[in-house]
Amino acid sequence: MQSEPLPSNDSPYNLVFYTEPLPPYNYEENGTIKGLSIDLLTAIIQKSGYVVPADHIQIVPWETALENALTQNNSVVFSTGRTPEREGLFQWVGPISIERDVLFAHPKANLSIEKPADLKEFRIGVTPGHAGTEMLLNAGVNKEQIVTEANISELIRMLESGEIDLWCYPELTGRYYAEQVTGNYYAFNVVYPLEEMGIYYAFHRDVSNATVHAFQQALDELKTDKDETGVSEYERILGRYNPATGLSHLTYLTEEWAPYNYEKDGVPAGISIDILEKVFESLHVNKTREDVHFVPLSEGFKKMQTENGTVLFSIVRSPEREALYQWAGPFTKGRFVLYAPSSRNITLSSTEDLNNYTIGTVQGTIENTLLTNIGVLSDHITSGLHPHDLIRMLEEGTVDIWATGDSTGRYEMVKNGINPDKYEIVYTLQEDDFYFIFTPDVPESLIHSFNQTLMMIVNEKEKAGDST
Repeated sequence: MQSEPLPSNDSPYNLVFYTEPLPPYNYEENGTIKGLSIDLLTAIIQKSGYVVPADHIQIVPWETALENALTQNNSVVFSTGRTPEREGLFQWVGPISIERDVLFAHPKANLSIEKPADLKEFRIGVTPGHAGTEMLLNAGVNKEQIVTEANISELIRMLESGEIDLWCYPELTGRYYAEQVTGNYYAFNVVYPLEEMGIYYAFHRDVSNATVHAFQQALDELKTDKDETGVSEYERILGRYNPATGLSHLTYLTEEWAPYNYEKDGVPAGISIDILEKVFESLHVNKTREDVHFVPLSEGFKKMQTENGTVLFSIVRSPEREALYQWAGPFTKGRFVLYAPSSRNITLSSTEDLNNYTIGTVQGTIENTLLTNIGVLSDHITSGLHPHDLIRMLEEGTVDIWATGDSTGRYEMVKNGINPDKYEIVYTLQEDDFYFIFTPDVPESLIHSFNQTLMMIVNEKEKAGDST
């Protein structure tokens, strides 16, 4: 459905849109203006039947953007926090999103803030004109405590040096800048959340009601009209930049491969599942371990080739797979081995000896590649869909050897009522790292956020002495 066309005497061609560098909403990259608010603005204009000239969207310092929107009757400023103090100054189209200003602190400061009264002893850094200043004053912070600095990098330096105790900024944007300056997305801790605030396009009061209405109508339709998967264009745009939204739209697949991923009492469990759920919790993704689907690995790889928005784990990185997917990790590692019945007394003095036996694998697993890479002929490899298929073949003598993970093999034997002591490891194929892989359509920004959080969780586990 297309919105009503904008009136010819009040065309978007006459409007000038001003914004500031505020990633992920608005920012400049290689001379091009990008971001959530830019993509959404483009979709709004297209849905209204018009195109805004590229030079009518300008990135300027925030104070300049705000001043222009207040004094030029054909102007719009975004992404603008809608506050009581600003309410009557503009006409509003939105919300673009709901943002939360927070107070960042250096981890070494070990600060604990539970209520507004706790803020009275701290020096708090803000940028000029930022809506968070009003929130701080409303919370009882004295003007003398507030340190105003236009340069974000300088505020971050002041926070690191202890010249300020806290930094007030939107959480997503603050973490983006923290990574740009320090190299660490999680360089600072969020020690206190301020109130949530709607982010809007703020139109000059003299822009016609019809124009403002047309923009709002187009935005509303972008939010309400769903595709066949039940996702709106607005949600897709938001998901490119907001990890909580974007990652919640993906499908998460894995195989039964204990102790990394398996079902316990009908619920996904294991090392990889635990880590994934911590990523969800850290990024506020509306998913849990119960949203993970188990499929045979061969089916999982097929879906990675045919279905967008898909994640598969725990996967070994190999040259054959490298360019097909996007990668996050590594998050743990495992050893791939060959199990054989102890009673057979199988001894392998060289890789050539492997072609004297029939070796069982699960379809689509890295073990198949590892075997062929060391010279095992394809007619000596027999595959099944699930580990229990291979255990049955091993018990029946259909295969002589089973290629699997060392911990996985023992676990699956016990699970299937087989004494693992009946079998021994006769050869080690390789030790490998495990990854999450994403289909090529998933925005790099989402994978970057996922990977940053994943690495933080892995590092915390390592510091705690958890080697799993």
